[in-house]
Amino acid sequence: MSDLVLTEKRGLTTGPETIGATIERQRSNFLRLVTQIEPAGWATRSRCTAWSVHDVVRHVVNVAELHVALLSGSPEVERFLRHGPFQPATTPALWLADSPVQSAEETVQTLAGLVERERELFQARAAGPEGPLMPAPSGRQLHWSTLSLHILWDAWIHERDVALALGSEPESRAEDFPLVTMYGLLLAGGVGVLAGNPPAATLALRDTTESRYEIGVAEDDVFVAAGVDGDAHGHGAAGEVLDSLTGREPDLASALTAQEPVLASLGVLRHVM
Repeated sequence: MSDLVLTEKRGLTTGPETIGATIERQRSNFLRLVTQIEPAGWATRSRCTAWSVHDVVRHVVNVAELHVALLSGSPEVERFLRHGPFQPATTPALWLADSPVQSAEETVQTLAGLVERERELFQARAAGPEGPLMPAPSGRQLHWSTLSLHILWDAWIHERDVALALGSEPESRAEDFPLVTMYGLLLAGGVGVLAGNPPAATLALRDTTESRYEIGVAEDDVFVAAGVDGDAHGHGAAGEVLDSLTGREPDLASALTAQEPVLASLGVLRHVM
């Protein structure tokens, strides 16, 4: 198996520090994007069609607040958990409704402050004990650092939602953020397991170059290995596949050329988003 493996329950083989550094890079890219938005751009409809660009950035703030609360053990986490089990179609809107109304400038300032606090708390958490598994929005139990990858994955998708809506290419390309691809596949695999359709496939996904990812389950622990050899059971563009898994265009059968069993297992996530 590859030297770079991500699992639900054990995290990343290279350790949480790699995850923390990747979160910092994406946060830097996202902050650079939002500080360059023209005043009129904040009201532009994003790829999340019910939300403006400003709404999407406010959601990223909400998720950063949740991450900080989880990393610090703050009771503020109850603000996000009080709505019950996470429902992709409704819970984020409830979080926004609970949040103070801010100008675009205030939203960016809030996010910048959260990013600095997040960095400090992640480094402290990485230096501490492992701790228990944590419940994830998917309903699976995750290593704390794998749950932090959910935060990264969410922010990466929303960077695309903002940049593409404004007619620009996102700075955070899939090729430069393999952990996002790995977590996106891990999430899809975990949801597939819950639906009784566990994943077992190797995918060849491309950006400017092609990388192969193996996804499977061992002892009820979904894993994704990067840079594997062997025949691929599916081919596609990494960005399009990740978009499709989250319910965005294109349809998964258009984004990923694969046999029906592979599409059926990974496609469960698209249907619940």
